Amino acid sequence: MKRKIVRTRNEYADFINAQNNRTNVYTTVYDFEHFSEKAKVESSVIIDRIFLDFDAHEDNIDTAWRDVKQVMELIVNRNYLHTLFFSGRGFHLFLFGKPSETMRSVQVLFREIKEYLISKVGKSNTLDERVGQTTRLRRIPNTVNMSSSNSNGKPYYCIPLTVDDLSLDIEKILVLAETPRYIPFKKGGEIEVEFPQAPPMKALEGEIGVPKTVGKLPMLPCLHNAVMTENPSHMSRAYLVSWYRDLISGYRDLSSGQEKLKTLELIVEELERVFAESDSIWLDWDKNETRKHARFTVFNNYNTPHCDKLISDGYCVGKCWRYS
Repeated sequence: MKRKIVRTRNEYADFINAQNNRTNVYTTVYDFEHFSEKAKVESSVIIDRIFLDFDAHEDNIDTAWRDVKQVMELIVNRNYLHTLFFSGRGFHLFLFGKPSETMRSVQVLFREIKEYLISKVGKSNTLDERVGQTTRLRRIPNTVNMSSSNSNGKPYYCIPLTVDDLSLDIEKILVLAETPRYIPFKKGGEIEVEFPQAPPMKALEGEIGVPKTVGKLPMLPCLHNAVMTENPSHMSRAYLVSWYRDLISGYRDLSSGQEKLKTLELIVEELERVFAESDSIWLDWDKNETRKHARFTVFNNYNTPHCDKLISDGYCVGKCWRYS
């Protein structure tokens, strides 16, 4: 995945035009106040929105459309400031508010929205649980989703939707998405959402189960939430490597270089198994680069951080079996 820091509208448009119809084109969900020469400065993130991703698992696009319309009923009734898009395989809903100081307030708001959705439709797996990462990416409107296709084998576009479109059935939405949709961009609603106050140093209330194993090794729920995204942070990747190191080593320090090397190769194999072929997570996967960074963690015997550290860093998504 080619990355580029763009600083003007013209640079942004040029990048999209150069990449669209050739590959998937993304941008960050959040804006940043500062950039280094080659990357954003994550500590300068502006947390002024929540990104809700309704994904059509196993081609269940009807359920995703039902769920986003149910949440939109709440949004419209409260007149919240928002934008809505069909992503090509699901729906992206943004709610905007005054900047918050912590991502944990975004996570608390997500839980409130998830509970509302469950109260209306029962259990649903379309609303993506991965929220609260400053590195999260979103698909750029009017670019193609190369992972989607209609009956003719052509990909759908990511297109903007309006409140009026909520009355359409999913078949009509799919027809609209066969071509770009250039309509005047305007946020719906007028009221900024209020991000709830979140206790910064406590585990989120409520117990959470163990995520479905993707590869051969289980992941902690907090790490699963952090790394199963398009663009995981460097630290979340390092924590995952240390978690795998702990599992493989039996939570002990590795002494010999041969033992460390064997553990490293097992970790790289597992990471490759989970991330290498995916078109929706860890989009900048590079085996050699991954091995280089994983080697540093393994050869220095870095352990998985304790829960208090993961909680204070905003990784916690609920009390799991490891929490004490």
